[in-house]
Amino acid sequence: MRPWHFWPVALVALLWSLAASTDHLLTVLRVPAYLGLFSDDLVAYITDLSSTLIAIWGVGVWAGFGGVLMMCWNARGSAMVLALAAAGSTCLAVWLIVLAEPPLRHVAGIAGDAIMMISAVVPILIWLYARALHSRGVLN
Repeated sequence: MRPWHFWPVALVALLWSLAASTDHLLTVLRVPAYLGLFSDDLVAYITDLSSTLIAIWGVGVWAGFGGVLMMCWNARGSAMVLALAAAGSTCLAVWLIVLAEPPLRHVAGIAGDAIMMISAVVPILIWLYARALHSRGVLN
């Protein structure tokens, strides 16, 4: 039986993953109405990322979305898919904060770094939650 906190956590995780996936999709498709919400420098920076980084970003957000859906449906392997999401999101954050030249903070300031750190930590927390439920036998 699922604990009382499962559905509230799952709902927050689903909304988080949906927002992240939507951000990725609208950015990759270069939807003008969406990109218009950001500075020209930030849009140029993000849309100029290599296809490898765009793919890593996509793995992070889409595996997160799929993993949360799998968790809700009690599907086997949801924790593994969520681990992939956490890895993708963390790799992207490390690249943009530490390894990129110029780093993200060059165009987005310290807020950009903070958003990327949060974007790495939240998927890790969702994965840890699913893993704990799997280890207790709550999820398949």
